[in-house]
Amino acid sequence: MAQLLINRIFKPSVCKNFLRHTNVRMFSSTTHFSSTPAYPFLLIDYILNIADSSLDGRVTTQNYSSKGKKVYINDEKLSEEVCDAMTVGFSRDGLELELESYISYSDDEELIINYNPSNPKLEDVTVHLPSLPTDTEIQNLVMSSLPVRDKDWVVGVKLSGSRLSLCRPFGSSKWININTMPQCINPFSTLMFSKTDQRFYIPSIGGNYLCYLDLNSKEDEKPKFIDMEFDNLPKSVYEELAEVSSCSRTEHLVESPTGQLFLVKWYGKDMKDYENDLIHVTEKFMVFRAGEESDEYGKTMIYTEDIGDLCIFVGRGEAYCVPASFSHGLKPNCIYFVGHNFGVYDLATKTCTTLYIEDYKPLRKLDFPYWPPPNN
Repeated sequence: MAQLLINRIFKPSVCKNFLRHTNVRMFSSTTHFSSTPAYPFLLIDYILNIADSSLDGRVTTQNYSSKGKKVYINDEKLSEEVCDAMTVGFSRDGLELELESYISYSDDEELIINYNPSNPKLEDVTVHLPSLPTDTEIQNLVMSSLPVRDKDWVVGVKLSGSRLSLCRPFGSSKWININTMPQCINPFSTLMFSKTDQRFYIPSIGGNYLCYLDLNSKEDEKPKFIDMEFDNLPKSVYEELAEVSSCSRTEHLVESPTGQLFLVKWYGKDMKDYENDLIHVTEKFMVFRAGEESDEYGKTMIYTEDIGDLCIFVGRGEAYCVPASFSHGLKPNCIYFVGHNFGVYDLATKTCTTLYIEDYKPLRKLDFPYWPPPNN
């Protein structure tokens, strides 16, 4: 069990180095810790809890409201480390995605999945997926399981707009294009796979329905929909919804390691920066969990401000969550977000901490994908 924990927390090269040299510090070269961070989220935790001014002015903070905090990272090297910690803090052991260009302009583009498990009893698998549709952008990729040779596992991709496609790498090995309707699928929400229901899910534009695809969906088949019922909302929730009525919103489904389903509503707004350019910043998150009456035919969603020891990660990719005890530096009951801006949202205090870099620009990264998938 101890060895498994080490494999999850450390990258292989870091693990060997850390075990050999126990005096190696843990999270940042810029702050004189380690040039190869063993616990990358310790750096984020340190940034979140830093005083108003520290590190010789390289990090400053500003409380712009009772529910909002800005952290300015005024050092380029440090901002790179924070960006790296927020985007590669977790990776599935032995799993890599290769994409020559995440926008496909010709039939020569292909997506490659490499799985090199650390367990010697498991077989290495390299899968070359079929060519992607011309002139499309991958928003996120989802798999029904880790790659297994000669087994029936399914890859799902959410393409630009509202297009969905599935592929069985060791079956027909072709893209199964789903006949989606643009007015029904939120173009900025992400596709996910529920291991409990054995389905691919994505919320509708209004957020009141779930579009789902079965593992055996056929070419040009229309997606199916199930209801999400939001019962017994507290009065305070309606007041909060009124406050974000002018914000944009995306919904992201995420399943906990124990099979608990959550719906995350991500609110953002446009603002002018100091150079009079528009920037998109996160304003608020709201989380709903599936109630006990939920099943594969309908979901009863219950508002919650307490997800326990869990942390939720959202970005341009399948949302996921892990226990905070999974890695040093993670804060429980929080949402870590990346994309147009990076930051952490505390569900209990409803406080949003947003990270900024020089020239008062939000720390951001729009590459595919944002969050790497978590360990299985």
